[in-house]
Amino acid sequence: MGKSLHISPPPVLGLSIVEENLLPGVNPNEIMVGGVGDLTNLGFARQFSVDVGEELDFSCDGDGEIIDLYRMGWYGGQGWAYKGTLDNTPTDQPNPAVIPNSNNANTCTAWSTTAQWEVPIDATPGFYMGVFRNAALDGASHIPFVIRNDARQAEIMLKMADTTWALAYNYYGTPASPLTGGSFYGSGGPIGAGGIGARVHAATYHKPIITREGVQNTWNHIEAPLIRYLERMGYDVNYCASKDWREGGSAPDLALCNIYIATGHDEYWDQGMRDKWETLRDTGKHLLFMSGNEVFWRTRFPDDQGDVMWCYKDTMDGPGGHVGGVPLDPVSWTGTWRDTRRPGGPEGEWHLTGTDFRMNGILDRALVMAPTDPPTDHVFWRNTDVSINGINRSAVIGGEADELRPMQPVDSYRILAQSVHNIDNNRADDNGESYGNDGDLNWGIVSQRYTSGSVVVGFGTWQWGWGLDATHDRGSNISNIQMQQATANLLVDLGSLPGTPFAGITVPTPASLDEYGLVP
Repeated sequence: MGKSLHISPPPVLGLSIVEENLLPGVNPNEIMVGGVGDLTNLGFARQFSVDVGEELDFSCDGDGEIIDLYRMGWYGGQGWAYKGTLDNTPTDQPNPAVIPNSNNANTCTAWSTTAQWEVPIDATPGFYMGVFRNAALDGASHIPFVIRNDARQAEIMLKMADTTWALAYNYYGTPASPLTGGSFYGSGGPIGAGGIGARVHAATYHKPIITREGVQNTWNHIEAPLIRYLERMGYDVNYCASKDWREGGSAPDLALCNIYIATGHDEYWDQGMRDKWETLRDTGKHLLFMSGNEVFWRTRFPDDQGDVMWCYKDTMDGPGGHVGGVPLDPVSWTGTWRDTRRPGGPEGEWHLTGTDFRMNGILDRALVMAPTDPPTDHVFWRNTDVSINGINRSAVIGGEADELRPMQPVDSYRILAQSVHNIDNNRADDNGESYGNDGDLNWGIVSQRYTSGSVVVGFGTWQWGWGLDATHDRGSNISNIQMQQATANLLVDLGSLPGTPFAGITVPTPASLDEYGLVP
């Protein structure tokens, strides 16, 4: 049997989010590592996202004999609960193979399976972490994954931004040199290394995810504070990955939830993801884009490569002397959705979200509104003192951010927050090809109503969650009762009541959805 830091198995689950978070948490030091952690012991979850009752396979390289399993939540502020320990077979895995026609993108799909977990049928869905510990138990690395419950009805569905941090930015190299691989941003290391012209064209879930080492747009930077807030408040939440919504993926039953939240640096969407979220909107579901620079690059997942995402970035100059704007992908356009040169014409992110990416990062700007600014009297801010004292919270707008661009008629949208900032040398152009332009960012939160009755809210920033909870990578503690209350107001208005609101939060009577825009 493998060695474990624990002597008893986890309790039997199958619980609501409120019940789940009554379970004991663990000291965060038990799970957290610096950056990627132990470079000599790395691994990945081969499926990344599985339904309860399914088998999850791990492929690990190194001398480690155990993988401890944890779930992210509130857990009395500890943030993680222990869920069990797997025996792992120590293995020296081979070097990755090159994905054909990918400009040297690599894959570890040939790595052997070294550990398996039969996910209990009554496991609580959520964002999970395998902590792969070395043989000496003095070093470890992270293996993130998602547990779904595809039959579980919930008020809220939370989608992770894994196509960005697990795929596009992941530059894993080889077991001997793990930090020197290629990504959609260059070759030979983290973002920018080797130049964007040396980028790869494909990325796979089948390799260790190392993006906490030198890339500040990972799960613990952006998704973690929102998850902690939602579970602390006791909202009825189910979970899924971006991977599940891809063309040919196993997207959740669209009838199971009423509110769908996309969070994080949610930059990479294929046609299947976009089509399904438009269907949610057009059937009356409410969509919250608590994200920035979202729905930006169009990608594709071939049917015979379900774990491989392709993005040639046709919009940009690149490998082989490619000229930006000329199709490079031999199958279909995988440049920006907004590119005016795209075959069939542009279809910018604002058509779905109501916000338009402009502030390239990583930058931080404050949410600043005077008490007399018109948005402060909106029901979004009720039970706060914003209409009396205004709001000034640093770093809420960032690390990348959008500006207001609603698509619905004037009576069918409302501005919930607004703050203007100069972003000279960091403004994106109309095609998404150049990011060093001058100008201001007219950031804001916009809600829009549709003929289906759907409310779609675009937050236009990665870091709204920083105002909801203080525990995250990068930045300082800017959690703020005004933002916590406003988020609770919005969720109540859309039909989700918190089960365990914390001190200082008022659970209001739901406001009319007409406050968020009239049905056209």
